[in-house]
This record gives sequence, C-alpha cells and structure tokens, in this order.
Amino acid sequence: MAMMELTAVRRHGSGKEGARKVLSQGKVPGVMYGKGLESRSIEFNRRDLEKFLSVARRGAVIVRLNVQDKTESKESYAVVKEIQTNPRTDRVIHVDFYEVAFGKKFRIEVPIRVKGKAVGIEQGGIVEQVTRSLEVECMPRNVPEFLEVDVTPLEIGHSLHLEDVTFPEGVHPLEKDTKATIVAVHAPRVEEVVTVAPEEEEEAVATEAAEGASVAEPEEEEK
Repeated sequence: MAMMELTAVRRHGSGKEGARKVLSQGKVPGVMYGKGLESRSIEFNRRDLEKFLSVARRGAVIVRLNVQDKTESKESYAVVKEIQTNPRTDRVIHVDFYEVAFGKKFRIEVPIRVKGKAVGIEQGGIVEQVTRSLEVECMPRNVPEFLEVDVTPLEIGHSLHLEDVTFPEGVHPLEKDTKATIVAVHAPRVEEVVTVAPEEEEEAVATEAAEGASVAEPEEEEK
C-alpha cells in the first residue's frame, strides 16, 4: 500500500463563486466526504496537490490528510475519488476525496499493470489491454497500489481473464464474472482489397446505363 501525506485548509465558503475565488488565489478547491459523514469543503496549495497527484494517478494511494481549520487541525485518511481539470489547459480545478476508516472495508478502483512481452508479439500479434482497472473491496491497510498480470506466455488468440489475476490477501474483486477479459492477443488486422476485372467493370457500367434508360419520365396527359 502506498501512503502519502497532504495538507489542506477547511474552506467555509461554497458554490462556484467561492471556487473561482480560490482558483484565482493560486489554490485548488476540493471536497472530502465519506459514508455517514458530512461533506467538507477544503482547499489545497496547488504545487503540493499537483505533486501528490503526479504519484496518485499512477496507482491506488491512501493519503493521510491534515485538514487545518482556524487554530485546529484534524487528521483523516482518504483516497482520491475524482479529479476535475480545465479542458483547455488540463490544469486541476477541483478534487474529491473519500474518507476511509482503517477498521472498515471500503471499495476502491485499482489500476492493472501489464508486465512481460507476449509470445504472440513475435508471431505478429497485437496485445490489447481490455480492462485497465478493477474495483475491489478491502481494508485500507490492504489496498494494493496496483494489480499486475504477466502476458509473457500469451500467443495469438489467447487471453488472460479475471480468474487469472492474483489478488493480495484480504482484497476481493467486485466483478463476479471470472471470465471477464483482462488482456488479449489478436492477430493483425488485414484490410481486404477487392479487385474488379476490366470486363466485369464494363458489364457493370453497361448494366447501370441500361437501367437508367429504362426509367423514363411519364408523359403529361392531354387536356
């Protein structure tokens, strides 16, 4: 399990105007919530948050979040639930954190990493990672940073499925279909080119001309 630390400040203002004000000050607004807990608006120093996210985006991370509120501070454990970015600049504009209790199970999305070079590549095949993450249930202390699958033995036409994934002790996938595909090796796609013989092309043109000639405008009836 990867564990990181991050500091936030309790934000008592809310709404779009409040968020815009925070962003204009070079900070990033966010919210923290949890099962049975009240949502709390918070804000982060942009540099500290982006440094944290550069690591958190690569795997599942539990963060020890120190939230300062005036003269008090409260320590909580949480996971990143959602990151919103500006579509034009790709800069982070809002982050959601889900608070977890170390003695209770919770659900989290864990990325899947592929290792090895499939035998099928030497055969001209293409490796496709069908599933890039899995939602699992576990205690916070058991959260894996990532799940790893070895594709080395895969030949063209072969696949790895959920039943082939090894989960750490105490970690259980929520997906129940054990045949769900994780990685597959496909044969290269070949585009079929249809070649028309000259005589066939001439016959087609002649047929189209004949059909066009047989369709005539009806004559107007004499009044």
